[in-house]
Amino acid sequence: MSDNEVHKKLSDLIFSGEFERGSNLVERNLASRLGVSRIPVRETLTRLVAQGALQGGRKGEGVRLRRYSAEEIRQLYEFRAMLEGGIARAAATNASQADVLRLTIICDEMNASVGEATAERWGILDRRFHEALSESCRNDRTSEALKALLNECFYVFYILSRQKSRSELSGEELVSHQKLAVDDHLAIVGHIKARREDEAESHSKLHILRSADRVIRAAIESDLEN
Repeated sequence: MSDNEVHKKLSDLIFSGEFERGSNLVERNLASRLGVSRIPVRETLTRLVAQGALQGGRKGEGVRLRRYSAEEIRQLYEFRAMLEGGIARAAATNASQADVLRLTIICDEMNASVGEATAERWGILDRRFHEALSESCRNDRTSEALKALLNECFYVFYILSRQKSRSELSGEELVSHQKLAVDDHLAIVGHIKARREDEAESHSKLHILRSADRVIRAAIESDLEN
């Protein structure tokens, strides 16, 4: 297994929801789990600490998952909004017809899944859209930066928010949230197709920050209870 494959598999595992918030990540156990040596595992943990996705890593200190305060979530999503807004702007300039078609097909699949898909399936479709958007900007480094950030953001949005929240969304609320997400995606694709850079950037930022509101509210509720 290459170092890049180890990094992807380990990142996926860490942010899968299997580990508790604030739990220590033991290098030896993770290496055994993946069937690899400890060196690429250590390198991945070091990268994730440097990115801010994990805490610790100093000499004599273990590496652990963040607990995520409301302020940390705000900063995470603000960073993502700036990055993804720029990506949408670049996509409005650089995306090909094939890119636009790919994004549209994903939107159609999400639209058909509103109220029907499991949370896991919806998360997969949502991530597929944002990864396709990142690739349509035609900048490999920017695209890879967003994909790395999505691991953390989707962990916070789809897993951590449910753990922190006092109550689950009702069926009607869930459908409303999903419809709004699809509408946002379609609007972003429309701006990209029409080469409207400003609108693509601003709507992308709005979409990300609107998604953050639910998670931040859940974090505030959790902080007040503790």
